[in-house]
Amino acid sequence: MHGSSHGVKVLLPVGFDDVVNALRNYKHASNVYFTVLGTSPRVAVFIGGKFFVRTLGFITVVTVVIDNGSYTEVKIVTHTNEFAFKGGDFGASKSYAFKVLKAITKGLGVSPSNVLSIDYMDSSKSTLLSC
Repeated sequence: MHGSSHGVKVLLPVGFDDVVNALRNYKHASNVYFTVLGTSPRVAVFIGGKFFVRTLGFITVVTVVIDNGSYTEVKIVTHTNEFAFKGGDFGASKSYAFKVLKAITKGLGVSPSNVLSIDYMDSSKSTLLSC
């Protein structure tokens, strides 16, 4: 068993730098690692982690932010490790993904558009998070 995962992709009507700053200020999205790559379009990668009682362990979140001029694309993937419970993580990975999204949108006072939420995320569903 490899744990449970969840994916979310949204478009935000704000600038890239604003989204990057919001994620840097939310410790559970960036407490492990963050970087802004020297690419065009600009891309930032954040890795965070948080303990969830529902899983009796930590859940990891990876967030990718892509500058697209008039809007910013955000992709969030959470993942639980193996755990003692059978039958899933009781929604903790999905909850964490949306907590990260809420930290961005609440802080910036915006609503996301084109929200795509993917339960039981795995590599075979990666293309669903593509542009």
